[in-house]
Amino acid sequence: MLPVIDAHLPESPVGDRPWLVMPIATPISDALADAPLDTVVEAVQVIAATLARLAAEHRMGHRDIKPGNLYALDGAWLIGDFGLIDIPDLDELTRSDRPLGPAHFTAYEVIQDPKNAPSGPADVYSLAKTLWALSTGGNWPPIGHQSATSEGYRISDFRAHPKARDLDQLVDRMTRLEPDARPTMDEVAADLAAWIRRDPEPMDIEVADLRSRFRAKHAGAFAARDRQREWREQAHVAVRSLQERCRPLNNALRELDPEARIDAIDDELTNNVLSARHSHWGRQSVFRWVRCSLLTIGEEHWTYGLRMGRCVELLDDGTLVAMWLLNVGPMRAAGSDFHKDGRNFEAPVGTVQQEEMLDRFVAELGSELTEALAVLVDKSGDGS
Repeated sequence: MLPVIDAHLPESPVGDRPWLVMPIATPISDALADAPLDTVVEAVQVIAATLARLAAEHRMGHRDIKPGNLYALDGAWLIGDFGLIDIPDLDELTRSDRPLGPAHFTAYEVIQDPKNAPSGPADVYSLAKTLWALSTGGNWPPIGHQSATSEGYRISDFRAHPKARDLDQLVDRMTRLEPDARPTMDEVAADLAAWIRRDPEPMDIEVADLRSRFRAKHAGAFAARDRQREWREQAHVAVRSLQERCRPLNNALRELDPEARIDAIDDELTNNVLSARHSHWGRQSVFRWVRCSLLTIGEEHWTYGLRMGRCVELLDDGTLVAMWLLNVGPMRAAGSDFHKDGRNFEAPVGTVQQEEMLDRFVAELGSELTEALAVLVDKSGDGS
């Protein structure tokens, strides 16, 4: 607390005014101007510890905590202005029921009922507002509860510090509207002390030598994995190339019906046919792409249509496999009026052979599509 050097309290104030002498101290806002956040928290932690001791040893509450009542003197952080102090069995220093302190720093219960509001939780609330103001450099903190999720109003929004979000969480708890939901001043002092001690810097583990030895020992496995990753990237490029090649075929479906579904991924027949009947002879599929374009006509209970499915698979030996399916018939019944599929399309991924294979794939699919569309037109009924 700010010390008293000398004081005079006359028996009768008539003709003899009371006075006290205190040292000239630096307001805390001036002392902490442009200070690192760590220094701000160290100062507020000292204030919190002092308030906790006053409450524990003397059952005393300050009731007017704000930057204007806090000071720096000879390296110490001090509390001043005890004009609104709350001490048991002490005559009321403030006899009015008017709110105590500035609204930006004062808890709602003190504004609502200054005579009966408990001073401990109120001091916690005011110290949170003080911490916010000193940390951000703002003169006035937001009024009311300050949520840690309210973007733009948090200490971490003003201070780029690895531990700033911890302060946001603490301010959130300290400014709860319900006094019993706030931590005690002891808990606040302990949290701030823990914040000062906490070192969030990650441990730096030197593994350069181990990495070199590990990769040398498993060079074959790493090479195979790198090769698989490269093959997958090349397979994605091949799929994009196939989609572009198939654009004229999809446009043909749209010419017949602008409502045709292009490149659907949820057609059950296409997924089943293009996966169940193809054998890779012991090779594993490591990437699979399936799309189906559909042109349908009819009511919900009876739908007739055409499916044009395409599938691309990458096998674990670097082979790219392509398959197509054309089916014309009832969409929800067994049997069809036209069914063909193409499966003899394989080439090493990422090669010129792959490009030649995709050319043949699209040419064969396009040739069969012309016949499938003719069947669709002939067999789809007259719309009655």
